[in-house]
Amino acid sequence: MDIKKWKVMLAVDDYGSFTRVGEELGYTQSGITQMMKALEKEVGFSLYIKDNHGVTLTSNAKTLIPSIQALLNADEALNQEIASLKGAQRGTIRIGTYLSCSIHWIPKIIREFQRSHPDIRFKVIEGTEADLADWIQDRRVDIGFISYQKGHNYQFLPVMNDDLYAVLPKNHPFAAYDEIPLEAFQGVPFVITEYTPGNDVHRILKEYKIKPDIRYITVNEFSCISMVEHELGLTILPGLLLRGQFGDFVIRSITPNVYRQLGLAYSSPEDLSPASGIFLKYAKDFLLD
Repeated sequence: MDIKKWKVMLAVDDYGSFTRVGEELGYTQSGITQMMKALEKEVGFSLYIKDNHGVTLTSNAKTLIPSIQALLNADEALNQEIASLKGAQRGTIRIGTYLSCSIHWIPKIIREFQRSHPDIRFKVIEGTEADLADWIQDRRVDIGFISYQKGHNYQFLPVMNDDLYAVLPKNHPFAAYDEIPLEAFQGVPFVITEYTPGNDVHRILKEYKIKPDIRYITVNEFSCISMVEHELGLTILPGLLLRGQFGDFVIRSITPNVYRQLGLAYSSPEDLSPASGIFLKYAKDFLLD
């Protein structure tokens, strides 16, 4: 069985384009097309649907993803084990993470880790709460830097409580206060990122039965900040993301104290490759130090 073809298949699913996959993996578009036609011939049914928006998987192909991912993970673990027995530590670790963790945590951890493990490579993918939960459970990533989500089937190692803060225009009346009561957001113009299952700000608003006047829904938290700077509304954002940010806005504490619990998540100890197991322990020690 040609592992390479299955890797390309999942990459096409991720990027939605033969051309983009070719650029990322070093193949020509015609090479990708031929490889996928050969794979379709092997399995005996169509794997892709092409339209004006790109390439998507057929329903039959989607049912194969968990088994394909398990095969690729086993192949990676085997190669890492062989390298370890030879006295070398090699392999690729796939990390799923929030934008805030990607900015403030990941570079520092990888830099320190690679001083002792220079031959281990990393693939860092940013996503939402819902994305990361799915990626971890489906083993599309080895380790997730994520907030605690109830009802998901993966292991979670808590590392810190990340307080959520009010973010307001400098001249907003609320800026005169050191702390903003959560109920003060009831009915006020508000900016927020799109709802996804597990989204921490949406969760807090629902938990406390607060219904702001949501005027704008943005793609990421930095867009929220820009909207606030232009006096289009208020928002609530995590402290880790706000670290080092400045502009035409002010940050205020919220009462009662609300937070997200950040930690490291992975599917199970048995599913961790040798390299991922080493990195998991290192990242946990680094963040808890």
